[in-house]
Amino acid sequence: MQAIEFDAIIADQAIPLPKSVFLTGGQTVRVVVMFDPPNAMDDAKPHEGAIARLSRNPLVIKGFTALSRDEAHER
Repeated sequence: MQAIEFDAIIADQAIPLPKSVFLTGGQTVRVVVMFDPPNAMDDAKPHEGAIARLSRNPLVIKGFTALSRDEAHER
């Protein structure tokens, strides 16, 4: 197996390969993606509260469904 390493910028949920890499359809490859996740605390302002930080970087929870306006007012 041959290995290549390169830096790329994600575009439309895809990683563009360098022009020097030739792959054919059906070819088996192993992909390892390494990245630095954005850190919300680095962007935090000293006077900013938790709600403002969550508004900028909302939590993503699988299967979560937000209440409708009517459901929220019923509570």
